[in-house]
Amino acid sequence: MNALLMQFKDQLSDDFQFKFNRHRGSNHRQRLHMHDYIQIAYVVGGVGNHHFYDKTLTVGKGDLFIIPQGQAHSINTIDGKECEFVLLDFMPTFLGDHLKPFSRSLFQHVVQCGKSGTTSEWLQPWLHISQDKQLLVEQLLQDIQEEVENREEGYEFSIQINVVKLLILIDREFRRTERLRQSAACQKQHKVFQDVIRYIQENYGQDIPLEQGAYIAGMTPAYFSHLFKKATGQTFVEYLHEVRIERAKELIRIGVHTMTQICFQVGFRHLSHFIRTFKKRTGMTPTEYKKAALNIN
Repeated sequence: MNALLMQFKDQLSDDFQFKFNRHRGSNHRQRLHMHDYIQIAYVVGGVGNHHFYDKTLTVGKGDLFIIPQGQAHSINTIDGKECEFVLLDFMPTFLGDHLKPFSRSLFQHVVQCGKSGTTSEWLQPWLHISQDKQLLVEQLLQDIQEEVENREEGYEFSIQINVVKLLILIDREFRRTERLRQSAACQKQHKVFQDVIRYIQENYGQDIPLEQGAYIAGMTPAYFSHLFKKATGQTFVEYLHEVRIERAKELIRIGVHTMTQICFQVGFRHLSHFIRTFKKRTGMTPTEYKKAALNIN
């Protein structure tokens, strides 16, 4: 279905580029459409469907969308169920210099998104306003509605200020959501690296190439290598050598095996490589370490 284009000149006033709509009911139907202006949609209560970025999403209280210019969407009720939502329509120029603080924020990104025709991963599917902030959002929307309806002296400036306040709140909620998402990703990443480290500690005597660690982590080798060093402070090979040398030191102190046996038992395939790596990590050759350990005992 082709999306209907709703244009600024038909929807908004030339002298005040802003429009407020509140919809309540159980029989709201929109055809797929797009606009050449910005729209903020907030669900006050009930449930509905929002077709957005080629997905049909079930939305409820606290869900908020910023629909960029040129993005096809539609909001509809579900099988007669009640839904209440608010729409704020305005041109980017409506806020003028007030947009400058948002140069790296949610709103400004959407403006640029609309201009370039690209989409942003985190815009799919929506931003959910936390419960403790929903009352603030709804109070701002109520204040805006009253200013629109009463049109008292200075109402234009009051609406602009309230929209800016709303954007600040949205921006903070977005950043909070991002922090939570990143924290969850870090926890997941931590578990992945724990699995890799456990595998190394249990299989250090075998050949363990970087690709094996990447396979366990479910990452490409290059990305895995980068994140592993970031997480542990060592490269994959450095950590593998650390585990092998620590085990070699234990075996040397036990004093049952020859250096060659220890070399192969801890995963090295060449005695010269084992000796060189051992000295690099401990400052001593394996033989020197053995003598020092005997003197201590």
